[in-house]
Amino acid sequence: MGPSRTGSTQKRRRAANLKHLPRSAAGSHLFRAAEVVAPPNRPPESKFSPSALGVWMLSYLPYVFRRKHEFPPASRSPQNAIYDLGGDDGSDVRVALAGDWATGTKEADSVASQMKSTNPHFTIHLADIYYVGDPPEINENCLGILNPNNNYDPVKWPIGSRGSFALNGNHEMYANGDGYFDVFLPRLGLKNASGNMLGQQTSFFCLQNRFWRIIAIDTGYNSPGVPILSQIPGVNLIPGISGNCRLEEDLIEWVTDTVAPERDQRGIIILSHHQYYSAFQNGYRKPAQQLAQAGINRPVIWFWGHEHRLAGYDLSGRDDLKAYGRCVGHGGMPVDLMHGGQKLHEPSPVFFDERHSPNGFGFNGHANLSFVGNSLKVTYVDLVGTPLLTESWLVDGAGSLKVTKQVQLIEDRDFHFRPAGKTNSART
Repeated sequence: MGPSRTGSTQKRRRAANLKHLPRSAAGSHLFRAAEVVAPPNRPPESKFSPSALGVWMLSYLPYVFRRKHEFPPASRSPQNAIYDLGGDDGSDVRVALAGDWATGTKEADSVASQMKSTNPHFTIHLADIYYVGDPPEINENCLGILNPNNNYDPVKWPIGSRGSFALNGNHEMYANGDGYFDVFLPRLGLKNASGNMLGQQTSFFCLQNRFWRIIAIDTGYNSPGVPILSQIPGVNLIPGISGNCRLEEDLIEWVTDTVAPERDQRGIIILSHHQYYSAFQNGYRKPAQQLAQAGINRPVIWFWGHEHRLAGYDLSGRDDLKAYGRCVGHGGMPVDLMHGGQKLHEPSPVFFDERHSPNGFGFNGHANLSFVGNSLKVTYVDLVGTPLLTESWLVDGAGSLKVTKQVQLIEDRDFHFRPAGKTNSART
């Protein structure tokens, strides 16, 4: 039985609860343990207390010595992980994307409401369920089920009218993926005529129609690295110790043989949790190298999360696969803002949001994709429903992409937009 809700003062987890969350399995388990021993409805001020450390050890060590969940192959899916996007008749198909959303914060709840307001046909989570994506956290932060370890109101992931999908991230794998594969995915997938979910059997999939393919990959499965050793500073710099987000062989074989991009001429959109490149942090090049070897050898649009921000880039990439990168990892976590004196790496972003929200961080939000024939319109929206920027794309009969228009919809000096051919005016 969960804790009493009498006299509650905080019904949602605050973004500040997650402010200093480290990017490590050990740190995430520590934050989870701290919340268990903290008073109901209070931020985990006790996160470094002896009681928290004791619960953390009991929480973290079993996962370290337990095998991670098996990687389900495409054959587990009745459709070989390929689904109909719809829109072959020229009708509008709407897809809502959010990354790093599953935090249980009031910001996450607001983003979910904004996603639902557009009546999307599909919703897709670009991964990371906090703190470690175990079954109680998936229930609380994704399925709307009360967590017995705290007294927060649970949050529910919005489901599209035709279905919903979720990618795998490093936080899901901090609990070995059991909650993600066994609890969350069975409640996703396509929706049948009775409104029941048919289940998502794999952590990768393809939604496609006559003109477009949305290819989602699993960069999370091999992201945590070697248990314990990947948490030790210095040791984790040794090649092979930290995770490189390598794609599993079953996934690569599926791309090569089933998706077969070399024999196809539709526009390609890649979805992943981890970034290929970034102007703010390091990138993960291994998945791009593998996808190029599997036959994706023309420019793509690539949406990712992991970084807790909104940013977009021109065609970039150090490897054979070039991508128009779009970071939408601002769904529910405290949104990262640049520090004084921080310099941007190359490639420089075409747009990024540095606005300060009332919660002391940046603005959370999501992206809406609208497909009509060979055209795609992407609209970036914040958690209060303010549209920030739209971009229009076309794909030709050879699968070549062209951005035809980008329109800034908000006038704010902290929303940075650099149209093609102009120098970036962002303060660095």
